[in-house]
Amino acid sequence: MKIHTFLWFIMLFFVLFSCNRGIETAKKTDSYPDIFPDYRDVAIPVNIAPMNFGMKDGSDKMETHFVRDGKTLLKCKGRRKIAIPLKAWRSMLHDAAGSDIQVRVYARKAGKWSVYQTFNIFVANDSIDPYIAYRLIDPGYEVWKQMGLYQRNLSNFEETPIILNRLTEESCVNCHSFHNYNPNRMLFHSRGKESAGTFLFVDGRMQRINTKTKSASTTGTYPVWHPSGNYVAFSSNTTRQTFHALSGKKIEYYDLESDLVVWDVKNAAMIRNEHFTSNDFWETLPAWSPDGKWLYFCRSVAFDEKKMPFKCKDVKYGLHRVRFDAATGRFEDTKQYLSVPKITGKSVSYPRISPDGRYLLITTSDYGTFPIWHKEADLEMIDLRDVSTIDMQAVNSAEADTYHAWSSNGRWIMFSSRRIDGWYTRLFFAYFDSSGKIHKPFLLPQKDPNHNLDLLKAYNVPEFIKGKVTISPYKISRTLKGEIIELNEIFH
Repeated sequence: MKIHTFLWFIMLFFVLFSCNRGIETAKKTDSYPDIFPDYRDVAIPVNIAPMNFGMKDGSDKMETHFVRDGKTLLKCKGRRKIAIPLKAWRSMLHDAAGSDIQVRVYARKAGKWSVYQTFNIFVANDSIDPYIAYRLIDPGYEVWKQMGLYQRNLSNFEETPIILNRLTEESCVNCHSFHNYNPNRMLFHSRGKESAGTFLFVDGRMQRINTKTKSASTTGTYPVWHPSGNYVAFSSNTTRQTFHALSGKKIEYYDLESDLVVWDVKNAAMIRNEHFTSNDFWETLPAWSPDGKWLYFCRSVAFDEKKMPFKCKDVKYGLHRVRFDAATGRFEDTKQYLSVPKITGKSVSYPRISPDGRYLLITTSDYGTFPIWHKEADLEMIDLRDVSTIDMQAVNSAEADTYHAWSSNGRWIMFSSRRIDGWYTRLFFAYFDSSGKIHKPFLLPQKDPNHNLDLLKAYNVPEFIKGKVTISPYKISRTLKGEIIELNEIFH
């Protein structure tokens, strides 16, 4: 028995010695490690979750050293992927804030170790909002048997549901929106037969609202809160969906009619305005300026219903804005078209203004207003001081880059992209520094990096929030069949 024990220790010694010796004598390569997710040379917030990753070449063992100023801060080992301890990661980012961390990757393949060229991760002093909210849905958007609105803690890997559609007759839940990033002031829409309505959650109180009024053909969609919290702008759209037979695009959504309406929250009324009721134009996708004085939106010349969807490629939405008086709830009789040379000829979607009011982020595509399946869809940023554009080459890809949101400090943008496989939209983040430069984006970190590939759901309408939504899905579900509040109409 003693001999067996002695032999076991001898074998263990040689195994450990050979492994350590393998790292020390690893062959140097001239290439960078081919890792997934690609976190090479990205800028990250000081409070982001660990950036776990793996090798894409089939390496069966890994070791990663995180180095700063020649000092090794952290070593991590793993099989096929690196799992970074949360506490050690947080400590390292705190100490390295405002500087680069050098990342050195060792990997073993076919029994041989290699050490790759070192890459950097820049740790920005600027933090990111602690939570995001999004919808998880099948990528075709035509199936919603299993979907929900979720929230994710960006400093770790905690994901919890806000509402699941199994609690809403398996109906579609969508159009979630938060007032000034506040998790205790939100709304979302349900399309169920018995649970239909817009659900408003304000400081612990839930209400069910009918946003369809006598003059509106449909309920309100694409909601955005006025900074005061007293108004919510919607578009009232009649939309259709069609499928391409030969095109590289899969699905096309298009309008048959579309107007803008504004919900006066305090007076339980829907404001309809002559600027947005013409049959000659379609207005959609509203967005308020941070000072509340301007309503931005997208507008296209309206087409005859009989010509759709055959005229889809001729439908192009321009970028417009109109002045708003929050004291009276009235729009001024001036409508401005924003002429931006770089995007001339493109169709504009999803206008979003930075918290300081200076920058406007949009999605551009060749045509239409729903560019999720448009490979050519890109993000563009406009400096509203002189209507110039910011170089977004570091962010855009060969696949659809679409829905986007600003962090509350204006230093981070979040957007959805199909760049990994062309099918599923996943969430990416990019640093927009104080000099006006946009940095290489990084994929939402996951505890298991392969989760980004294994999850057969698309991330939809991501929004930043400053904290966790605390109302439970079950409490929300109890409101879904409650009394519905009808809105009066105000015509200006």
